[in-house]
Amino acid sequence: MFDPISLRHELHKIPEIAYQEHKTKALILKYLQALTSTRGVKELFEIIEFSQSNGILVVYAAGAEGDDFQLFRADMDALPSDEQTGCDFASEHEGMMHACGHDVHMAVLMGLIQRVWIMRPKCNLLFLFQPAEEGEGGAESILAEGILQRYPISSAFALHVGSDMPVGTVSSKAGIFFGIPQEFDLKFIGKAAHVAFPEKGINALTSALDFFSSIQPAIEDLKKTERVIFHVGKMTAGKIRNIIADECLLQGTHRTLNVETKHRVSELIQTHAGLAAAKSQAEMELKFLGSFDPVVNDAALVERLKCYCTELGYEFTPAETQMTGEDFGFFTSIYPGLMYWLGSGSDQALHSKYFLPEDGCINVGIDLMWALATGLTIQSVELASSGAESCVQ
Repeated sequence: MFDPISLRHELHKIPEIAYQEHKTKALILKYLQALTSTRGVKELFEIIEFSQSNGILVVYAAGAEGDDFQLFRADMDALPSDEQTGCDFASEHEGMMHACGHDVHMAVLMGLIQRVWIMRPKCNLLFLFQPAEEGEGGAESILAEGILQRYPISSAFALHVGSDMPVGTVSSKAGIFFGIPQEFDLKFIGKAAHVAFPEKGINALTSALDFFSSIQPAIEDLKKTERVIFHVGKMTAGKIRNIIADECLLQGTHRTLNVETKHRVSELIQTHAGLAAAKSQAEMELKFLGSFDPVVNDAALVERLKCYCTELGYEFTPAETQMTGEDFGFFTSIYPGLMYWLGSGSDQALHSKYFLPEDGCINVGIDLMWALATGLTIQSVELASSGAESCVQ
């Protein structure tokens, strides 16, 4: 037996960025092996390590032969950020932090596994610890290995801690929950020259500014009919103040709600970058990086979540579609799925160096995931025994 909150503190101390989750994996395996090696239950559990990443799959097969499996996923990676929370279990890895709450996600999933280990429900479950969610699309690499495809999966579940939501609150919606993110790097390559002789150089910074100015009206026009975010978050150019910049790199993202609009924005970037480069005779290199599928929630699963919130005494509020990116969309594109916001009790923004969910949200997450996995809550058992209606499927 272990305390999921204490495990969360251990995980929070050792944040690791995408595809580098080695210590995180080792710690999770330590706890899993201690649980599943217990006499009388080890036959029900199988631990599978992915060969191409730090992913871990726990298979629990206690249902009838031929029964489907339900998949529960937690992401493992952290962000390159210097923690400023001041907590007594702060990051021990300089420049890295669980600023998106994945330490909580893993603690909830481990707590769910422990509850399954104790209660031994008669069902088939998969528990996935997935690497590299933060911009790297680790879900896609997990699916590429083909291990999940061995199991008949009927539904997939995940949660995400939410800021500005008290502990004990939950929020979700049917349909598109999170949109499609598309990251890009755009580099303009010019020619360096002394600022006193600008005619001898090609100013890459000028090309970048021309691009940014010209694409904005096109984006605003598209926004009249589509929901779109276009953002350049980082620009670097030049090396010396009195030398014309020979390179300028723009790092940005765009967010949309459908594939057609995503392609349209990417085409606009390509077109306006080419025009800006040609205007100053610079060269241009454009790379589109990772892109996720939208997270689409199954309506019936959202209704189940709402019902369990009522039984457990948690507050459910309808969510709005967010332009947040989440690679759980790769799963909801294949299986009926559900992702929901779990109130963290923190008023700091996600990805902020001050973001620190309260420990109390962990048990809320475990309660809800247990109900979704088994159709059982303490309250539902009491209702069933009294003949009242409950959420049991």
